[in-house]
Amino acid sequence: MLAVQQLEAGYGESVILRQVTLQVRPGQVVCLLGRNGVGKTTLMKSIMGVLKARRGTVTYKGTDLTKRAPGERAKKGIGYVPQGREIFPQLTVFENVLLGLEACKEKKRAIPESAVAKFPVLPSMYGRRGGDLSGGQQQQLAFARALASEPELLLLDEPCEGIQPSIVDDIRDVIRSIKAGGDTAILLAEQSLEFVKSVGDYFYILEKGSIAWEGGLSDLNDEVIRHYLTV
Repeated sequence: MLAVQQLEAGYGESVILRQVTLQVRPGQVVCLLGRNGVGKTTLMKSIMGVLKARRGTVTYKGTDLTKRAPGERAKKGIGYVPQGREIFPQLTVFENVLLGLEACKEKKRAIPESAVAKFPVLPSMYGRRGGDLSGGQQQQLAFARALASEPELLLLDEPCEGIQPSIVDDIRDVIRSIKAGGDTAILLAEQSLEFVKSVGDYFYILEKGSIAWEGGLSDLNDEVIRHYLTV
């Protein structure tokens, strides 16, 4: 579904990603691991087109998206929950979710029930401003906004960062339910090893901007964790 080949990207004169290659298959939850500052968020931004690639390719369902704008990538079926959530604080919860429809392949006016069914508290908050919500509620809102376009690939960048444990559990349940549905693949960047092991099918570890290790859950043993992830 998603194939990243020899991707290089960075900011200004700094090169952050170096020849990154990975893939996500339909229905998979693929997890991106690594210590702070290794380039996980930069990779997510590059896949979404928020940051332009300097070299390499991003291919989605056989189509080269490397030079496509973020909006075009979204309309191809890629949803994105960025690090820090980036909801619109002055807009209502309803308006924030409604904006997710802009990424639909076909014009829709109604929010799909499936987008908010996984977060039943959100409809009761539709009239509140996004900026008045707690961090955990904003994360749920960002998630629902991405699901409004019914994406076939969902990019999740640190969805558990700074979130209370009860909502982390809710997000875990949502990812598991999406996975069980089999219609949407997920690329998840996350620091919590316990969390990714509970939802992931395949794992990549970034180190100094390059893929240093990859494998399945059974391969992610104590030696790998100690070598690449222990601070």
